[in-house]
Amino acid sequence: MDFAALLEPAIKFFSEGVGKIIADFARMLYEILYPANAEPAHPIEIPK
Repeated sequence: MDFAALLEPAIKFFSEGVGKIIADFARMLYEILYPANAEPAHPIEIPK
């Protein structure tokens, strides 16, 4: 299976036109929902 042949159309779609708008919108949503400056996860004690 040639992954390059599978990924090439998707990369081309998301690089120009409507696909680029969709990719930019998805990236914006991701950055809003998961900000880089969020506090790190911390362990929670589970009672026994």
